[in-house]
Amino acid sequence: MKREWFALGIVALLVIVFPASLFGYQAWRTNSSDARVIDVIASSPENGGWSPDEIRVNVGEHVRLRIAAPDVVHGFEIPALDVRVDEILPGHVQEVEFVATRAGRFPFACTRWCSVNHWRMRGVIWVSDPAQPALPAPTFAPPLYQQLRIDIDAMHPAQNIPPRKPSAARGAQLNLRVDADFRTQSPDAVFAKLRADAAYDAYDDQQLWDAIAFAYFQNVGAENIANGARRYARDCAACHGERGDGQGPAGKDLPGLTTMHPDMPRGPANFTDASAMLGASDALLQGKILRGGMGTGMPEWGSLYTDADLWSVVAFLRTFTFDDPPAP
Repeated sequence: MKREWFALGIVALLVIVFPASLFGYQAWRTNSSDARVIDVIASSPENGGWSPDEIRVNVGEHVRLRIAAPDVVHGFEIPALDVRVDEILPGHVQEVEFVATRAGRFPFACTRWCSVNHWRMRGVIWVSDPAQPALPAPTFAPPLYQQLRIDIDAMHPAQNIPPRKPSAARGAQLNLRVDADFRTQSPDAVFAKLRADAAYDAYDDQQLWDAIAFAYFQNVGAENIANGARRYARDCAACHGERGDGQGPAGKDLPGLTTMHPDMPRGPANFTDASAMLGASDALLQGKILRGGMGTGMPEWGSLYTDADLWSVVAFLRTFTFDDPPAP
């Protein structure tokens, strides 16, 4: 009998006491720091999106987000606070900790393509400073397209189209200096200026376009193009297509520019369209990304991208109309 009671005691120890102590240790380890734990659920937009989609914390507060994904793979990013979780698998919980050092309103978003309505996976973290509860709202300079009074909803077709796709590699061989501010001038305007200058009479149209392609890539730099390529693949390719031709699977049913005028193209912008792209300055393209396409299904990215990120995506978009970008 004593042996039986001893055996039952061992079983109880293994089955009940040990797991309980293990779970207790895990709970103690999870809560042993001074972090405030906030549970967040990431569901596809059709299933509710982020819950909660608004989080409030204080400056200097140690926060641990426990993010669960019940349906499909999601990601999580607060760009302005440099907080990121690359992958949250269905049925799993990922944790990320941070301390907000400044007050403000900081959007967060899903970074994995979770549905055709992926772009709606947005939320916001409000960071308050208890010492200064009534901080004045920050002021920002108007975006460049507004400063230049560019109508980003209008078509700006190029008046000059190159015989073939401009090549930076061919342009590099010409040793032809091109001084241009591509943020404020479209490639078409730069070409027209060069073509009207007698100093360039010895060069044919294709050579001038090749020189413009080389000058552009030299100006923006390889690292900006690489950064833009990463963001395009993550956030844009599903609608605009991997080749930039507007044939992405998620964008086919979007109304596109037909919401502006019935004669305009339907669906996402085609970045391989030489007339549209060469007639657009970088400021115009940056404005489109920053603000989004009103009523077209194109979301705004100004709240999620830094200014540098916006310009890097524009730099990458030029690779669809200019060949041979520099390798990073």
